[in-house]
Amino acid sequence: MQYDMSRTTLFEVSWEVCNKVGGIYAVVSSKALEAAALFGDNYYLLGPDLGNNAEFEETDEACWQELRAITARRNLACRFGRWDIPGRPKVILVGYRDRFNQGQLLFSLWNRYGIDSISGGWDYVEPVMFSTACGEVIEAACQTLAVPASGPVLAHFHEWMCGGGLLYLKERAPKLGTVFTTHATMLGRSMAGSGFDIYKQMNQINPKMEAGAYNITAKCSMETASAREADCFTTVSRITADEATVFLGRSPDVVTPNGLDMRVIPDYSAERDVPVGARAKLLGAAGRLLRRELAPDTRIFIISGRYEYHNKGVDVFLDALAGVNEALRQSQTNVLALCAVMGGHSGVNPDAVGGDPSKISDQGPYWISSHHVYNQPQDPILNACKRLGLDNRPENHVQVIFDPALLDGNDGFLNMPYEEVLAACDLGVFPSWYEPWGYTPQESAAHAVPTVTTDLSGFGLWVRDTQGQEQGVTILHRQQTSYEGTVAALRAVLLDYAALPSAQLDERRTAVRALSGACSWDRFFPHYIQAYTQALDKAVERGALRDAPSSASLTRVLEATMSTTPTLHAFTAVTALPEPIGRLRELAHNLWWSWHPECHQLFSALNPAEWERSGHNPVAVIEKATKARLLIVAHDQSYLRLYKSTMEAFDAYMGVSAKDFGALSPERPAAYFSTEYGLSECLPIYSGGLGVLSGDHLKSASDLNIPLVGVGLLYRSGYFRQQIDRDGRQIAQYPENDFATLPLELVKDEGGAPLEVLLQLPGRRLHAQIWMVRVGRVKLYLLDTDTPSNTADDRKITARLYEADRDCRLRQEILLGMGGVQLMRALGIRPSVYHMNEGHSAFLILERIRLLMQERGLSFAEAGELVRGSSLFTTHTPVDAGNERFGLERMEPYFLPYAQSIGLPWPEFVRMGRFEGSERNVFEMTVLALNYSFRANGVSALHGYVSRHMWQEGWKGVPKAEIPIRYVTNGVHVPSYTGAPMRALLDNVLGPGWQEQSPDSSIWSKIDEIPDEGLWAVRQLQKKQLLDYLRASLPEFFKKFAIPYEKQKEMAACLTPSSLVIGFARRFAPYKRATLLFADLDRLARIVGNAERPVIFVFSGKAHPADTQGIDMLQEVIRHMLDPRFFGKIFFIEDYNLAVSRLMVQGGDVWLNTPRRPYEACGTSGQKVPVNAGVNLSISDGWWCEGYNGENGWTIGPAVTREYLCGEQSDYDDAGFLYALLEEKIVPLYFERNFEGMPHDWLLTVRQSMQSLIARFSSNRMVREYLNDYYIPAAQRYAELRDKHNALTKRLARWKQDVNARFSSLRIEQIRIEGLKGEELMGTQPMQVQIGVLPGGMKPEELLVQLVAGPGDGNGFTDTPDVVDMARTEESTADRLVYTCAYSPSRSGPHVYGVRVLPVTPGLASPLETRLVLWG
Repeated sequence: MQYDMSRTTLFEVSWEVCNKVGGIYAVVSSKALEAAALFGDNYYLLGPDLGNNAEFEETDEACWQELRAITARRNLACRFGRWDIPGRPKVILVGYRDRFNQGQLLFSLWNRYGIDSISGGWDYVEPVMFSTACGEVIEAACQTLAVPASGPVLAHFHEWMCGGGLLYLKERAPKLGTVFTTHATMLGRSMAGSGFDIYKQMNQINPKMEAGAYNITAKCSMETASAREADCFTTVSRITADEATVFLGRSPDVVTPNGLDMRVIPDYSAERDVPVGARAKLLGAAGRLLRRELAPDTRIFIISGRYEYHNKGVDVFLDALAGVNEALRQSQTNVLALCAVMGGHSGVNPDAVGGDPSKISDQGPYWISSHHVYNQPQDPILNACKRLGLDNRPENHVQVIFDPALLDGNDGFLNMPYEEVLAACDLGVFPSWYEPWGYTPQESAAHAVPTVTTDLSGFGLWVRDTQGQEQGVTILHRQQTSYEGTVAALRAVLLDYAALPSAQLDERRTAVRALSGACSWDRFFPHYIQAYTQALDKAVERGALRDAPSSASLTRVLEATMSTTPTLHAFTAVTALPEPIGRLRELAHNLWWSWHPECHQLFSALNPAEWERSGHNPVAVIEKATKARLLIVAHDQSYLRLYKSTMEAFDAYMGVSAKDFGALSPERPAAYFSTEYGLSECLPIYSGGLGVLSGDHLKSASDLNIPLVGVGLLYRSGYFRQQIDRDGRQIAQYPENDFATLPLELVKDEGGAPLEVLLQLPGRRLHAQIWMVRVGRVKLYLLDTDTPSNTADDRKITARLYEADRDCRLRQEILLGMGGVQLMRALGIRPSVYHMNEGHSAFLILERIRLLMQERGLSFAEAGELVRGSSLFTTHTPVDAGNERFGLERMEPYFLPYAQSIGLPWPEFVRMGRFEGSERNVFEMTVLALNYSFRANGVSALHGYVSRHMWQEGWKGVPKAEIPIRYVTNGVHVPSYTGAPMRALLDNVLGPGWQEQSPDSSIWSKIDEIPDEGLWAVRQLQKKQLLDYLRASLPEFFKKFAIPYEKQKEMAACLTPSSLVIGFARRFAPYKRATLLFADLDRLARIVGNAERPVIFVFSGKAHPADTQGIDMLQEVIRHMLDPRFFGKIFFIEDYNLAVSRLMVQGGDVWLNTPRRPYEACGTSGQKVPVNAGVNLSISDGWWCEGYNGENGWTIGPAVTREYLCGEQSDYDDAGFLYALLEEKIVPLYFERNFEGMPHDWLLTVRQSMQSLIARFSSNRMVREYLNDYYIPAAQRYAELRDKHNALTKRLARWKQDVNARFSSLRIEQIRIEGLKGEELMGTQPMQVQIGVLPGGMKPEELLVQLVAGPGDGNGFTDTPDVVDMARTEESTADRLVYTCAYSPSRSGPHVYGVRVLPVTPGLASPLETRLVLWG
């Protein structure tokens, strides 16, 4: 029967929809354009929701609206959108993991279809659940989507992994036509992979018995049932059809060969520019690995695909190459054989691919593999190469290179996508033993590469039967042919191509490209139409109406037994540690190790490569350690001594009980909220300074034993990883974190289930898991929304740090603030202080108010008082644009229900995040935090000054110097950044515990006792470590930028410890002016060009992916690095992180900082330098305004006082100051030597830097300040407000509610001033001030009258004014109050003064708390 396919709906199901795993991805994705053209909007692809499916774009099209609703009602987790490939087909990604009761599902399959699932592991159960869920979605879709009025419905399932969906629909929606395609039978692949000749002995095979022998009974049973029950059963080739007939018990109805969409593959037989360029790159990379240049006319042969050594014919290829090598011994012909078969590896091997001849191969006499291959001693390819003499000796005429990585353009060796690598080759060799179709030879032909395949390949048979062999495809006979015969035949083919003249090779390229056009989808797709037609015929026979089956006729209601509460439980197999080192995992899960580098050897010894690859992650190292290695170290006496001493130190540290500070105690700790934490490079949930500061805060709180817990978010991808492309542009990559291999612990309830926090969002509930990080004695709790309970969109909330999407960013901050409060409750933690580190977490104020109102019966005003008394806020932002704010239209859907739930009118809610009189149509997180904080602070003296100016509108009538925003200058956790050699030196000189000493301790004077020789030796040793790291990175740099060999040697030669090394590492943002150094290139060239005084600059840092200016500045640094004048003088380290930071601050002599004042709020990177005997060279901004004393470093331009901003900065002037300092002071001082050959005067500056800065700018000092000036006072205030059932809280709330109106009735009479002569106050004679006040509705005891006087310019105060309380005199009456005072200035110069009245009442935290003031 003929059907109008444009009116037919097709659902196609595959595990590889938006999920590239193997060849089926190529089938489905390349066929989609044809399918979309035929079925139009009635074509739907279904794949697994893996959370980060590549090429998937979620959309909000009208067609999804009803389907979203019905799948939600059925508790089906789906995401709806488009696949970003040609044709842009509709895609439904289906969640499945927690949907089914595994036992019930598998039993139903046995009961209904006889499927034997008993032996099936998780790799069987998971696909069965996925495909069954797809069946439910298809059933639901038929009820809701606009199925064509007169068209039927088809469902097409690929491979056994999708068979569960077919079987579900057969019972639940029998009037759908179903198609099942097998691309390779499970049994055939397994047996062939073991060397069994299945084609020769096909009829003697007992499928059921063999399936049991290969432990694939469950999969084969599902595959057999799916093939049996489908309306139409297809496979991809005639040879596989014969196999399926025997193994599955049903002969395929239609053979549906695989095609390619030739429209999207360039014709490289005619367009040779790309292949020629790729060829040059490939030969260059090969030359570096082989340590010799390859001849330009070298012939390149490639074999690719999965690493199935026997099935894919890799064995035949290598044996044939050995014969070719022997035959070419006396010739001038050379062959490069590239084995691009994807196999297990642990990353690129920099020693192999770097080109450094001093790096000796561990794979034989010469390098073969570009990557660290798993189980190298047993690797079949490497062993065959050794056995066959294909060991890449220079005299060999065949060189073999093995690249086991996915060729995606970032494999670390070739760094080209597979398509380019393929196009660069002269012959594709695919002598497969088992190849149901053969996409690799087909793709080779399509890319105009002559190709070898076999008569055991579906593609090869298609060529033989339809095209012949004279069109660039050679078909080896493997059926009924011995192995030796196949090798000999392939050897002859390879020799032919090795010697083939270029003109004939080009003719074959043209021919093979023309042949591939005959196997494009426009030729092969009609086979699928034939299959679909047969399936629809069967459906019609079952009663499906040829004209529009109703939705009801297509489906049945799902029974509850198939979708119960999940009872599946996950488990993790963990490495068993030998008893002598049984606590190693405990140590790995506490980041105490991160600031005790002496114990890192315990982890790196287990697997040095994994230690580096994982970013120094001890958990990953332990879980990937071999049993043999663990046993070895468990009996190594030196290892056990280090283990014993480490655990003793760890136990002593952890055994100390947390201190009790009264109101602040272990039972009532401080809760520290931050959106990011930089604790270790192995836990990448930080981006920069804010996160590192947060991490250092926790570490110092642990060292000082302060009762504190941290709250944050756990990001699946965190901040981006940086790569620099060949143009010097930054590329942002977002690798996913594997939480199972990070130093994290999932928090569980008493029943062992993950503990969750629940938040109400519009129309849904948000679920968040809780993870814990142990940071010494402190615990950090992180929230994670990537759970199946959430919508697909909500799962993304914790996908990335600093998400650009504003709605997602809003939900992140709701989760951090409101979810963080719920987290504390879920864990039974009752904080006495809530510290908001930046405004991201300020929504915690709202949640605390709601809970206090709903659970304690407080009014909104009373709850606000209690919250204000126990909240602290630190701002890190010196510019208005950097403060977080959200449009009211975005806020309303999330917070209007909140306001309604507590009975707060919407305008009142909005005022929580806006200062009085503000006209901005936004809700400001900083304003919310300032409105409800007991104390607020900036992060340096200058930043405190800037913040008071920035937020003065919140305290109208209050002099800027009095605005209650203080400062606590940031510090760094000294043990985390001290180099090991320097730590040993200072331990010896200063004694143990020197890191905890206060700035005024006499211990720092002992630094003068360090001999010049000792200090200089440590400085040079740490510098050498940085230079060694740079040197190791050069091969990748040389390769990326195609640096000539002579230039390579020149650059490497510059990396000597005798050079003055100047470091610059921070975020690339315009205000940080990373390129200020390059303002006068000629002058800079003279500075770095003096061979007698070598100077090098080392840069590192990332630009925010959305900051185009920052990315441009980074590119400019790269451009100057490649400038011949600065070659070997400017270096850049990619992918800046904590590890790179440590290297640079430990190894640099001078630390350069060039921000535009006052945009560097603090700038902690320079604080890490003094302890490593480095010196700062900085603009006077942030912390350096306080740190610089004239002898401990250098200031670029004018030195700025703590609370004074000078005029506009000029880039040109600042650059001039910088060059002058380098020319006249820094470079000469560094290279000046005394009679002992020591830079004595330089080391005097170093000692000054160490003595004046280490302790003063440590995070220990910083956290002590927070403890004494913020945490303890706030905890005491909270206790005071809560005392006697919140008595003070309630009284203050009542008083504030009516004081505003009463205070407005107050009037000030004239002010009398005595003692001034004209406009001058002479000598020590005090100024007498008197004022009369008409109190109106205010009581006398509610009024505070003050004289405010101090230095000024006529417009306001220029410095902090003096405040004198005025006393009420006996002249006062009930209606008129008189106040007087005397004032003598403490400073000379121009002054201004005024008298003010403020309302007060006992219990106020500050007279400015009401923000009411009246000036006379």
